[in-house]
Amino acid sequence: METLGIGLIAGEGIPAGRETRARGTHSPRDRERENAEDLAIFREFLAGLSAVDKRSSTNERSSTAGTSIEGGRVAREAYTKIYLRYRERVYAYALRVLSNSEDAEDLFQEVFYRVYTRAATFEEEKSLGGWIFTIAHNLCLNKIRDRKPQEGLDNPALYIEPGEDFGENWKEVIARAMASLPVEYREVIVLHEYEGMSYLEMTEILQTTIPAIKSRIYRAKGRLRELLAPYYV
Repeated sequence: METLGIGLIAGEGIPAGRETRARGTHSPRDRERENAEDLAIFREFLAGLSAVDKRSSTNERSSTAGTSIEGGRVAREAYTKIYLRYRERVYAYALRVLSNSEDAEDLFQEVFYRVYTRAATFEEEKSLGGWIFTIAHNLCLNKIRDRKPQEGLDNPALYIEPGEDFGENWKEVIARAMASLPVEYREVIVLHEYEGMSYLEMTEILQTTIPAIKSRIYRAKGRLRELLAPYYV
């Protein structure tokens, strides 16, 4: 049996054309470059929105019409770039945390709606990715709190008999094991193993300390080993 390689699992339950992809481990320089690119794109988005807002708030509509149209185009193009950079990651995160494809689809759309409508609340000293995942994190918690007991999970139990030669179903077994974890354990595995986030990045999203995150990861991996132990034969 192969070893537990959580970070290699991708694509479970994803609609066609929306594959999941782990970000992997980036060097600090790669991460800085990615954050700088994100910030530049987001500034374009904000500048475009600002040009549109100025026209709507002035009486000199004829003189500002050209600027407004150009601002709208800039905003749309910049927002599209942000969406394309984060759509797969946000959907994959929501699916793995919520363990329900319909809930993940709804939350995915709500995240990007809030990115658009709450753009002015973004603080530039933080990373854009961290801000987007913070929105997703908060929405996931709200969704889970609103659920009734045992409601909304797609096949949360481990149905395959230990010792069975299930081949490609190994990914499904691990996905089901992940779904059975408490959300605070499931989420740190998703962010750290799938998204390749550092402990520091995770503190921004989860609003907790690095020692607390390390503890959750340790306990989550321990619980996964317990759940998957019968399948190692």
